[in-house]
Amino acid sequence: MKRINLGVVMAVAVLCAQPARAQDLSVTAGLGLEYYSAPSLSQYFAVTTGGTTPGTFVTSVQLEAGADWFITDNWTIGIEYAYLTNQSTGNSIQISYSYSLPTLMLRKVIAGDNYYLRVGGGLGYHFSSLSQTIPYGTTDYSSSGLGLKVDAALDTKLGENFYARVTVDGRTEYTGILKSGEGTALTNTTNSSEVNSNLSGVGLTFGLVYYF
Repeated sequence: MKRINLGVVMAVAVLCAQPARAQDLSVTAGLGLEYYSAPSLSQYFAVTTGGTTPGTFVTSVQLEAGADWFITDNWTIGIEYAYLTNQSTGNSIQISYSYSLPTLMLRKVIAGDNYYLRVGGGLGYHFSSLSQTIPYGTTDYSSSGLGLKVDAALDTKLGENFYARVTVDGRTEYTGILKSGEGTALTNTTNSSEVNSNLSGVGLTFGLVYYF
């Protein structure tokens, strides 16, 4: 135990002794689009509303915010939150669904003249929800599971501390079977299969970054 405590103290001392960088922390917010495939959902929508062809890619609005801390001069660790939302309507039925995606990210940073290039990836425990409204009521479903993300971002300087960011990402979600509050699985009646919210896709986001 003493050895462990001594190691922790030494590590903290080394970090505190490092010279301060001009910018140690960045926060960002952005808006973009995610182009993805969710086969199980698409098949269910096709049967229920007639509005989506099974297996095709669809586009969703993506909201994103996060913060990154420079743990060395060229590596950051951070947390981000992304939110995807979409809906499908038809046959007097409306289905809205969303994904909440908090993710722990590790990124390599290449600094240049008035820009930062970031490349990295991460994972998180993610959540999906679906609300289905039919003429005689609304039923809510939800699911959760692991999600993986990789991305590359270019930050271009706008002012002393402000940067414009363009991010390209790829993600895979294993959020599982959608179930109601009572534990009843959402079911595709044509083949009696339980509907899951798993997806894979790529996205493009534009945002602003502030470096402290």
